[in-house]
Amino acid sequence: MPDDDAVDDREGPSPLAFDGGPDAGSSGPDAVPSPADTSGYGLSLTLVGAVLLALAYYGVVAIQGPRELGQAIPEPFYGLVVAFLFVVELLQRGRLDAIALGRAIALAVVYGGLFVFAVEGAAYLWERPDVALTGYVGVTVFAAALVVAALLYVGYLTIVGTDRAGS
Repeated sequence: MPDDDAVDDREGPSPLAFDGGPDAGSSGPDAVPSPADTSGYGLSLTLVGAVLLALAYYGVVAIQGPRELGQAIPEPFYGLVVAFLFVVELLQRGRLDAIALGRAIALAVVYGGLFVFAVEGAAYLWERPDVALTGYVGVTVFAAALVVAALLYVGYLTIVGTDRAGS
């Protein structure tokens, strides 16, 4: 006989989880995304996006300074990564319609661009780690990137929720 007091986290958020406030999950124009709206895929993309964004910052610094685009790896590999991101996102959706195609293009452009600058930034940091280590600047850059990535993800959930509520 199952224990009635046991909590199965697979069924949804625990009773102690943040519920998103009074508007969470509502379908009104001011709806706030709830934790149930998040997914492992979305959270993973947010964390990967934060790391890429932090490294991309240093990529931009490097390209404005001593490096040129394509010094870390040959440029055709960047195109390959963008194509790979497009295909993975399209296959993740499992259908071909305007929304899936638009989402795949957007993901490939955004994450592909971040990847290009992140690789250049990682190569720059490999050669000059003092840029990020002096005064723990790298920690500050990563913290800012994490906040930006989370805000973008919650903004995306809000837009998608508003889209679904309007249709």
